[in-house]
Amino acid sequence: MKLIVPALIIMLCVYGLGYAQELKVPEGCQAVAGARPGPQGYADRVVHQKTGIELVLIPAGTFTMGTNDRQAASTMNFAHQVRIESPFYMGKTEVTNAQYKRFLAESGYEGDQDTDPAYDLYLRHLRGKSLMPTGDDYPIVWVSWKNAQAFCKWAGLALPSEAQWEYACRAGTTTRYYFGDDESDFSKYGWALGHLPRPDDSDHLTHQVAQKLPNAWGLYDMLGNVWEWVEDDYVYRYEGAPTDGTARVEGKMTKVLRGGSWANGTPFWVCGCGARFSNAPGNASNAIGFRVILPLAD
Repeated sequence: MKLIVPALIIMLCVYGLGYAQELKVPEGCQAVAGARPGPQGYADRVVHQKTGIELVLIPAGTFTMGTNDRQAASTMNFAHQVRIESPFYMGKTEVTNAQYKRFLAESGYEGDQDTDPAYDLYLRHLRGKSLMPTGDDYPIVWVSWKNAQAFCKWAGLALPSEAQWEYACRAGTTTRYYFGDDESDFSKYGWALGHLPRPDDSDHLTHQVAQKLPNAWGLYDMLGNVWEWVEDDYVYRYEGAPTDGTARVEGKMTKVLRGGSWANGTPFWVCGCGARFSNAPGNASNAIGFRVILPLAD
């Protein structure tokens, strides 16, 4: 009996294989097994070969940045529309100890010059002067904004703009957290100090990355675990902020931190999608790390 293969199946096989062959990958990266086409035909997940960082493709789009929620009181950051003009890749997790140590080994970077000289802050946990975990899959801490910039320069990556960070964190949501408005659900998604009568979830330490649930775009620990440096200068309540997704760099005294940490409680004005904090670019602490992006050419 003659076997007849339906034309539809043939078309799916031919065009499906062709589509896979056209999967675009940025220079210096390779597609993760099972990656699928995303915006502009780029692989939706890649590994950055120099650092070993897995990156997730974030689409372009428009969103409401900040919040007018009155419960945020004095920390209220006025809501405004922002257009993310181009897709970009973002680290699936915060930069880890292993990834930062690779940078140190290959670059010979002496990072203590890029932290406040008045304090012994740089990489205290890797020098046995901090209780923070030193395991490979834990987030790097005790790094300043300047240290993060040095890593990015070596790697050919970048810190996200504040708008890119919040857009990626929200992942299409408009709620206080990327999982909704119910603070009691926080422990499913992030590491932070619980509130009585709930138990303390963070143990007053950083935790291995990617142990909780991700947001809708596959990013882990966007809320809690460690604060994350972004590119922007800190300006109160976004006065005069750009609306095209670019970073605001005007030579101000402090830089923006996003996402909250193991050391914070879980109210949305501290650990929510719109929450923000600031610190001097030479400061470091046991609750501050960073996450990277790979911009795509227009």
